[in-house]
Amino acid sequence: MGREREKIGPNMKIEGVPLKMFLIFSVIVLAAMATGGLGTDMLSILSMLFVLGGICFFVGERIPIFNTWIGGGSMLSMMLPSFLVYRGIITEKYVEGVTLFFDTAGYQTMFICILMACAFVIIDRDTLIQSIVRYIPTILAGVAGAAVLGCIVGVALGNTIPELVTYYVLPIMGGGNGAGAIPMSQIYEAATGNSKDTYYAVAVAILTIANIICIIMGAVLNGVGNKFPSLTGDKKEIMRNGRRAEKDKDTKLPEPTLEHTAVGFLVIGIVYILSVLMAKVVLPRIGTVQIHQYVYFVIFFILVNVTGILPAEYRAGIKRIQAFMVGKLSVAAFPAVGISLLNFGEFVSAINIETLIISLAVVLGAVIGSAGAGYFLGFYPIDAAITAGLCMANRGGGGDVVVLGAADRLDLMSYAAISSRIGGGLVLLIAGIAFSLLL
Repeated sequence: MGREREKIGPNMKIEGVPLKMFLIFSVIVLAAMATGGLGTDMLSILSMLFVLGGICFFVGERIPIFNTWIGGGSMLSMMLPSFLVYRGIITEKYVEGVTLFFDTAGYQTMFICILMACAFVIIDRDTLIQSIVRYIPTILAGVAGAAVLGCIVGVALGNTIPELVTYYVLPIMGGGNGAGAIPMSQIYEAATGNSKDTYYAVAVAILTIANIICIIMGAVLNGVGNKFPSLTGDKKEIMRNGRRAEKDKDTKLPEPTLEHTAVGFLVIGIVYILSVLMAKVVLPRIGTVQIHQYVYFVIFFILVNVTGILPAEYRAGIKRIQAFMVGKLSVAAFPAVGISLLNFGEFVSAINIETLIISLAVVLGAVIGSAGAGYFLGFYPIDAAITAGLCMANRGGGGDVVVLGAADRLDLMSYAAISSRIGGGLVLLIAGIAFSLLL
């Protein structure tokens, strides 16, 4: 999802690697794994993950229905390695190696921080401020609607409110997987002391179901808008007074040098260190609420954007890092999640009729809440429901493309990006508070 698929042929590339070269690399890696000759050092593990991810993305993006509705390459890249671990095909030696690299040594922390930092520094300052004034309240109303309706239905089915908020509302409304469910699982572990792996397995299963519901709901809302034109605009505007949010001004950033890129990487690291210092030493709690370092990280980068303290060339450097680490190497991150974090048995057990019903209630609550608040704040209700509701409840950037495509509103991508970027960050703030108070 969200990736262009090259036509199969002798000149095609898999994740930028020429086909023949990728096949040779795959044979070497798979043979080394099968014989136990593959090392568990960082370079070997990263190469293994890249090959596994490349194969899964190639296949997953070409499976009809699965590539549109279930998550395509990214989902297969998590699920197939997780299944191979479950069946014992990927041995414990490599599970420990991936866990050491991705979790213990902190590759996932670096991955998440780069993803979040770029999201906040490349968005235009005026767009950020405008979104805070009008659009953020619409997003928060969608989160509130999701919580209310999800809890009403969930309680009727015998669940408790803390369980529903923790395992349904927050993961679904968290803005996706990489910057949503994964860091949320870490916040959960820090706040409760319980396993983040167990939490993540359940959360990603529920998020996957919710993503399918969001796509269907996008098509339904498009039909409602066609039937009742007064509820929507021209599918290019969201505000009833005709003023549109500016698109993210990524193209106006200067071309970064290697020096700018290095400084950008250092800025991310320094802000993270400052965030950990705040979370561990300076202000770890406010009352009974434990504040996770990701919460401080989001707040600091919002301040960096609004104050304009970071020169444009270093913002461009951060964007360049993101394009490589999160763009090109994300193919390695997904199988790492599947091997080190995702328990296949727990994932499968979390998918049932009750989960489907509650997830539907959460998504419907997000639609109702964002549509109502959006209308009050000057937006068209259909378009507010799609961007501030459904694009919060889907699987992040890839989910945004499919949901907006189903809703015939791809021109509203700038608003969907705000939902995934800023809205997801705000839900992490809420999660840090909710886990401390409810659990």
